[in-house]
Amino acid sequence: MGIIDAFERFAADFERTIEDDDWSRLEKYLAEDATYLNVGGPDPKCAGREAIIAFLKADVSNTDRRFDTRTLIALTPPTAAGNRLSRQWRCTYTLAEATDLVLEGEARYVFEGDLIKEIEEELTAVSMQKFYEWMQNYGDRLHA
Repeated sequence: MGIIDAFERFAADFERTIEDDDWSRLEKYLAEDATYLNVGGPDPKCAGREAIIAFLKADVSNTDRRFDTRTLIALTPPTAAGNRLSRQWRCTYTLAEATDLVLEGEARYVFEGDLIKEIEEELTAVSMQKFYEWMQNYGDRLHA
């Protein structure tokens, strides 16, 4: 299996996990010593499969699930070069009586065989600014 196939399976299972909260299904995709970094963001770097899964679960609970809907689309297909893969994305969050929050960024992965060794997520500068402005205007309306 190539890294594009491995990534697409991971991405599909991540979306299923958001729906049913079975975070254990992601374990098979991550190297035991994998790392996660939100480049330029406030989140700390996570090291280790268990820490990454715990962070992703908390992030979904603290962000995605507090909106009415979340729609993620790929702006580009995954592109592989050697053991590295990247994809640009857009995520639209909706909340009643608030403007949509539309964020764009890039996800970068380093694979070790079929396992993800490194994940880097990076919002565009414009999206980071939109996020802070949206939170100032509507953050108090998010679901608890």
